Amino acid sequence: MHPPRYAVDDAALARLGGQARLWRCPHCGRTDTFNAHGSLRGVAVTAPGKDALRGRRFFCSNRGRRPGCGRTWSVLLPQVLRHASVRTASLWRFCRGWLAGQSILAAWEQAQSGFSLESAYRWWRRWRAGEPALRTLLWRGREPPGSLLAAIAERYGPGDPLADFQAREQRVWPGFGS
Repeated sequence: MHPPRYAVDDAALARLGGQARLWRCPHCGRTDTFNAHGSLRGVAVTAPGKDALRGRRFFCSNRGRRPGCGRTWSVLLPQVLRHASVRTASLWRFCRGWLAGQSILAAWEQAQSGFSLESAYRWWRRWRAGEPALRTLLWRGREPPGSLLAAIAERYGPGDPLADFQAREQRVWPGFGS
């Protein structure tokens, strides 16, 4: 069994520590070598300057007589984008405004992310880079709907579809990670 990329919530993330021994390492392919290794912490959404739980690391142990590779695997919360400070809810508010026809500046101000306008353009470029893969995922085997915004909301819900996508599909939102 391969380790997941995302855990649904904090409680599920904590429960994964007991299941780690059953996983097959994605790097070396060995089983019975994973240990819960530590938590991943980062920028908090609500209180600037505080750190918040982003996920948990698991270690493929090569210590003692263990045959592991010594590499780690991260399991994140679905509201976290890999290698990014902004959370999925803020990014979705920005993208929803932009896809609805607002300018990038107006959509970024509406998102209230706390980051600079240059960040908005950086996120916009990443969104545009992942858009072809996203369209393929959404419209495979059916007629394309009127708008990308409607297709995302229909498939993954109107609340925070980026987090819902990452939790359900166990992969990074297209354009925002490896």
